[in-house]
Amino acid sequence: MDRAHNLTARQIKAARALLDWSQDDLASTSDLSVATIRKLELGHISPRDKTAHDIRQAFENTGLEFIEPEGVRLKPDDITVYQGRDGAKAFFDDVYETAQKKGCEVILVCPSAQKYINEVLGEYRETHIKRMTALGQDAPFVKCMLTEDDGPLWACAYGEYRRISKNYINSVPFYVYDDKYAIIVTDTRPSPKITVIQSRVIAEAFRQQFYSMWEKATPLNKIEPGGKQAKKKY
Repeated sequence: MDRAHNLTARQIKAARALLDWSQDDLASTSDLSVATIRKLELGHISPRDKTAHDIRQAFENTGLEFIEPEGVRLKPDDITVYQGRDGAKAFFDDVYETAQKKGCEVILVCPSAQKYINEVLGEYRETHIKRMTALGQDAPFVKCMLTEDDGPLWACAYGEYRRISKNYINSVPFYVYDDKYAIIVTDTRPSPKITVIQSRVIAEAFRQQFYSMWEKATPLNKIEPGGKQAKKKY
């Protein structure tokens, strides 16, 4: 489908109906005027490329997709499995590219920083840290919650770190970034095995679970730019 030119008034109205959005809701989300939305839906004007893009993006960000010839539907959950060292690299490429494109927050739960680095990041650590740092966001955009106390923490300036007892949260590593939820298993051959589910509903559910524990977790020392070992906080 030509993403710019084939967005129809029928699709716009159907997409709003699926989300129970008013014209005001769509206008606000797509940064357009209500008058423009009204004229588009009445067929009085055709959307320009940028207008169509902004409307499409507003809907697709909620998990909808447009299909031929003039349809719209909730996007089916998409599952991707990455396995082994090459798979882990591909996963971290996706985390970086999504953060770069969407400017989204990344949240992570893992037992310990050292286990995560050794068993998951591995030799890709320096590459991943360097490019995530280069994104240059003003405030830490990665929140990491640890469930074990294994001594000094190696961390990065783009991250904020807290520790909580594993009695409160499952310590199996998981990520949430944009509309993706990823669970990481390391007792596989080859290792690791990373299963990513692209579903806004699932991602939001685990994001809420994370934040319900985040407020209970103990903050760790802030990290200087470039990363350094943080002392344990008692």
